[in-house]
Amino acid sequence: MTNKAAKIAKQWLDDADAILVAASNGLSISEGLNLFANDKKLKEVLGDLVDKYHLPNLLTAFAFKYPNQLDYWRMVARVVEYYGNNYEISNYMQDIKKIIGNKSYFVWTSNIDHHFALVGLTNLFEIEGNWFEGVCSNHPAEHSVHYLASKLHKIYEKDQAGTLTEAEILKAY
Repeated sequence: MTNKAAKIAKQWLDDADAILVAASNGLSISEGLNLFANDKKLKEVLGDLVDKYHLPNLLTAFAFKYPNQLDYWRMVARVVEYYGNNYEISNYMQDIKKIIGNKSYFVWTSNIDHHFALVGLTNLFEIEGNWFEGVCSNHPAEHSVHYLASKLHKIYEKDQAGTLTEAEILKAY
């Protein structure tokens, strides 16, 4: 971006009555969450599941048909713990909050990481949902959204301790 373009963009933001923030995976990648990467971090986050199921990236890990629910929930809990429960506000998010300032705003994102909410931005539409919330897959119309962060954290702790059992994972009802 040229200096002239940056000045014009700043003036538009200063003059705006409200700001629409639209974000997709590019922002997540900038923050270190790359669903497509096959790198050292993949092994750090998913551990033994990478080799056990030949998982080339996080996107595949979420779409993979696990032979058992235990390993599926181990994967989900590990990802959410690493990228969600341990999230630290990035420079990018700090900049977005600074740009918004006290203006009216709306955030529209396809990112499932819930980072906008984790930094306190509440006027938010997560078009693809987020990994902290779930709805019963067997009866979605009959059950409300459930906040899963603490449940996933407990699954993660049991997984890390090597004591996680089928009885402790989340079940459809």
